Amino acid sequence: MQNATAVIKKLKKMLGIKTDLELSNILNVKPNTISSWKKRDSLQYDSIIELCEKNKINLNDLFYSDSSCLFPINDQSRTVKVIPADHHFEYLLNPDKALASAPTYIFPTTEEVDTAFQVITENMYPTIKVSSYVITKKITLRDLHPWHLYLFTLENRGIMIYRFKRTLENGKLLFISDNTNFENLEVNPKEIKELFCVRGSFLPNFKNLGD
Repeated sequence: MQNATAVIKKLKKMLGIKTDLELSNILNVKPNTISSWKKRDSLQYDSIIELCEKNKINLNDLFYSDSSCLFPINDQSRTVKVIPADHHFEYLLNPDKALASAPTYIFPTTEEVDTAFQVITENMYPTIKVSSYVITKKITLRDLHPWHLYLFTLENRGIMIYRFKRTLENGKLLFISDNTNFENLEVNPKEIKELFCVRGSFLPNFKNLGD
C-alpha cells in the first residue's frame, strides 16, 4: 500500500486536478488538512472512499502502486471487531466477551488491524469526528511514538483517544488533544490497561457487517 503522499498525488491525477487546494475543496476539508495528512502519513479514509465511489475510482488502483495488486487474500489481517459507543462499558468490564459478540468489518488496508471503536468525545476534533470509528491495532507501551494517535483504556476512566507527545521527567506520559478546548492528559503508564495505535478513521456502511 502506498503512503499518504503517493495516494494524494494519484487521487489528484485521477480526478483531473493539480493542486491540494482543489482537492481540499472537493473533500470539503481545510487546505492545511491535506498537508497534515502528508506529514503524518495518514488519511481520512471515509471521505476518500466516498469520493472514489462517487467518481467510480477503483480503490486498488488508488491505494496500490501496482494496479494488479488486490487486497490481501487473507481477510483476517484487515478484519476488525467493531465496538460501538453503547458497548464501551461492556468492553471495559470484559474485553474478551465484548469482542466475541462484536460484529466485524473488512477494511481496505494491508496494515494489520484488529479493533474499531466508535468515538464519543470531541477532544480530537477536527482530526477525528464524534460518531466516527477509529480503526486500531493493539500494541505495547514500547511502541509509542511522539505525535501519533493512540486509543487506550484507563482503570475507572474509560476509553481515551489522544495524541502522544512525550514522556515527562516524572515518568508519566503526556498526551495532547487536537481540540484546544480540551485539556491535555498526563498518564501513569501503569494505569493503562490496553493500548492501541490508531491507523485511521471511517464511517462504515454497517449494512454489510458480518457476524
